[in-house]
Parts: sequence; structure tokens; C-alpha cells
Amino acid sequence: MDQPRTPRAPARPAVRVLAEAEAAQGWSYEVVVHWPDGVESSHSVSLGWRDHDYWSGGASAPSRVIQCVIEYVLLHWEGGLPVRFDAARARRWLPRIDEELRETL
Repeated sequence: MDQPRTPRAPARPAVRVLAEAEAAQGWSYEVVVHWPDGVESSHSVSLGWRDHDYWSGGASAPSRVIQCVIEYVLLHWEGGLPVRFDAARARRWLPRIDEELRETL
């Protein structure tokens, strides 16, 4: 007898933070995005202290904040993710990120 099938949600890219280093005004990260089609892309992303505090109030680890920023951008923005960028640029791409990210973190 056939079992009913549950529809699957569309596959989303998976984000992995590989490395964290302290920088002059915050942190820098090496991040890999695993796309549903099996392709991987590597990115260098920086996060300033002010942005970390603004988005999380200091309650979340900086690496968690950077992961959430990238996941949010991938979900809501159709532009390509640059190879190197500062997390604050996401505000220009997606003005609602401040409000929505604070709710997530």
C-alpha cells in the first residue's frame, strides 16, 4: 500500500562558520555556503563590535550573529553573496534585517 507523501520544504543553503579571528574593530570569519545543488561557495565576512551589539545586544556569540546574517541574506536577497564583505552591508541590501534579526537572536 502506498504511503501518503508529505511535501518537502524547498531546500535552503546551509551555512557553516569555519574560522573566527579578532580584527581591529570586531571579528573576521571564513564561511562556507553549501548550496542545495551540491555546490559550495567560500566567503570572508567581517562583523564590527557595534553591529554585533546592535543586532544581539551582546546576548549571542558573534559567530552566531554572522551565521544568522548570512542565512537571512540568502533567504531574502536575490543578489549574489559577495566573496568578501562586511555584515553591515546587509542593511543596504535588506533594510528590514535590523528588526527581524533582533527578533531571531
